[in-house]
Amino acid sequence: MRPSYWYVRRLNRREFLSASAALAASFPSLRSLRAGAEAAPALERRLYVTNASGISVYDIDNGHAFLRKIDIPNSGEYKGIAASPQLGRLYVTSHRPDELICLDLATDRILWRKNVGAYADSHWVTPDGRRLYMPLRGETAWVALDARDGSPLARIETERGKRYEVDPIQDIGPHNTWINTAGTRVYMEVLTVPYIYVADTATNTVLGKIGPFSKGIRPFAVSDDERYLYANVDGLLGFEIAEISKTPWGGRMIERVEAHTPPSRVADIPEPPRAKPHSTPSHGLNLTPNQKEVWMVDGVYGYVYVFDVASRPSRQIASIPIFDTPQARPHPGWITFSIDGRYAYPDGGVVIDTATKKVAARIPTSEKLIEIDFKQGKTVAAGHR
Repeated sequence: MRPSYWYVRRLNRREFLSASAALAASFPSLRSLRAGAEAAPALERRLYVTNASGISVYDIDNGHAFLRKIDIPNSGEYKGIAASPQLGRLYVTSHRPDELICLDLATDRILWRKNVGAYADSHWVTPDGRRLYMPLRGETAWVALDARDGSPLARIETERGKRYEVDPIQDIGPHNTWINTAGTRVYMEVLTVPYIYVADTATNTVLGKIGPFSKGIRPFAVSDDERYLYANVDGLLGFEIAEISKTPWGGRMIERVEAHTPPSRVADIPEPPRAKPHSTPSHGLNLTPNQKEVWMVDGVYGYVYVFDVASRPSRQIASIPIFDTPQARPHPGWITFSIDGRYAYPDGGVVIDTATKKVAARIPTSEKLIEIDFKQGKTVAAGHR
């Protein structure tokens, strides 16, 4: 038995040596694979934030460190920001003067600037990067524009809103835009109107209206499955939810959600300002990329509130102060997320970690900002407002 035992051991050893030789022969290939992986270009995530006269750029993965400023001469009062990764272009609307301005993301150079209608407002670029849908706040319509040169392609008529009795708003017309992930439908909000218009981007015709909500709609967000629409409405510290119907297109409001400011903060500010930012207590709302939470701003007391919307009724689960001292009086008017949902960017000077729900950095944010990602200087992805 013993000789047979040693014979088996010798076979295993030979097999082992043979396998070792084969593995050693493959080392150059393994090394090249590893070298290729190590040489893969890193993703550079940048935050583009409008300022008084241009755009400030921050490094998201380096503590949101400031990188540079892009000057846009003879511009300001920015109303919207969006990007086409496919074309490598950034688009901002400037109300001073009334222009749509296109920049090359590779060089920061202004490619063109033009008037596209009366009071160009908060636009959206289709997922294929080819078209912009632009609300004309001084008119009654959205215009579809060619993203290459800003030339008009179509016009979608809606309406103008009606003037408030209190805190009147000038140019009460088409205002905010949202496009679904497939790029097949555009959702359109008109100031003071309690409905959201829905249009087909293939035919540029209105499919229907969602609502009515209790009052005119402000910032809003649509779930990726287009089942729910979440909207700030005039006069409400909170938001309302509509369930969207698709045959035919429409929907009805199913829930009204009121936010609650911490009593200690109310005590800090016994007499809140009569003139509220955007004439309403909450003008800023967005849905997290994982679709589980709605984040909204308190423009009077300087908070961001988080709501669990995964089930009904919605529940307020966090109140995040964006002021650093009780004496500070930030008045946030919008909120945006990073593409991966790790960070929330409310207007008001802070970056919030969405996992810990704590302030992660303080930078001069504004209402018009988006994330844009690069590899080897080429634009590969862009977020939205």
